[in-house]
Amino acid sequence: MTLPHPTASRLRDALAWSGGERIGARMLLVAALGMTVPVVVGLAFRQPETGFTIGLGAMLLAGEAPGSAPATAERPAPASALLPAALAVGVATLLSGGWWTDVAMVILAGGAAAISGYSRPVGVAAIRFIIYLVLSVTLLESAGVHRGGAALVFGLGALWNMAVRLMLRGRGAEADAPAAPPARTPTPAQRRTHWRRTLATLAGWQFPIRVVAGLALASGLRALWPGHHYGWIVLTVALLTQRPLEHLPVKTIQRTLGVLIGVALTWAILAWITAPAVIGALICLLATAAAVARARSYLAYSAISTPVILLVLDFGKPVHTALLADRLVATLAGAAIVVALTMALDRLAPTTAAAKT
Repeated sequence: MTLPHPTASRLRDALAWSGGERIGARMLLVAALGMTVPVVVGLAFRQPETGFTIGLGAMLLAGEAPGSAPATAERPAPASALLPAALAVGVATLLSGGWWTDVAMVILAGGAAAISGYSRPVGVAAIRFIIYLVLSVTLLESAGVHRGGAALVFGLGALWNMAVRLMLRGRGAEADAPAAPPARTPTPAQRRTHWRRTLATLAGWQFPIRVVAGLALASGLRALWPGHHYGWIVLTVALLTQRPLEHLPVKTIQRTLGVLIGVALTWAILAWITAPAVIGALICLLATAAAVARARSYLAYSAISTPVILLVLDFGKPVHTALLADRLVATLAGAAIVVALTMALDRLAPTTAAAKT
């Protein structure tokens, strides 16, 4: 019997549609209200950009950071899940706008990666912090002199999403399932001992090394070509760098293909639709669909969320073909950095030790 080629197997995994989390009325309502209500209020007060930014924050800061936790991990409460994201937004607001921004961002992300091996909950929170720190810095840099207000508005999206979840808690078909019996967990002393032991090996440092090196390289590339929109190189590196070492991570394939599809979809929308009201309605529909995709396929989520991000960030402004081309180049460059660093560390550090949390 002929075994399947590893690359073909990875591609099949990337295209697979997961049957994990149940999709029901509550999930759809949270997603729809998260984007639609801020947009309607923003339009009513003639502040559509503010409404869309709050809706974007609600969509991006909702649920788990994509790929941040295994499917079997216990889902945290909404408030505790949003704390790392809220901290990241606050820190990004303090860092943004100075010559030190990239350096501080890389150092903080590296520190979060270093403590991620303490336990699974800490690991999930650390990865969430890294992703939303980079995301917030990228969004605030594009806001220019209005970055302080943009940070507040973006952060309001997280609070709005949490409020909607709390209002709808226990309603609909997917009321909270009975809690599983508590499993035996290590004591804090055992966790500290295990964590210190892992940091004595290269395998324990492979994730911080890849995070720091990847973000530093991405920031350098962005600085070399300031005339281009290469902030997505940094964001792509943050999204694709995972704790376990994989020779060709499935998430890298999914993110790359998803952004390629998403940019093409954005180009088609802008080429055929010019009415702001229609584009706004389409953004709300895509944001709702992104919630379903998040629970089933990271590839589909990337493809659907990419147009939402692009359309919201440049709502009311002309989006040129050069901007979309920059997004494609940035995605490919970020994916190349992640793959190169993963392959380099894969040759030096045992993957089995790195995969444990």
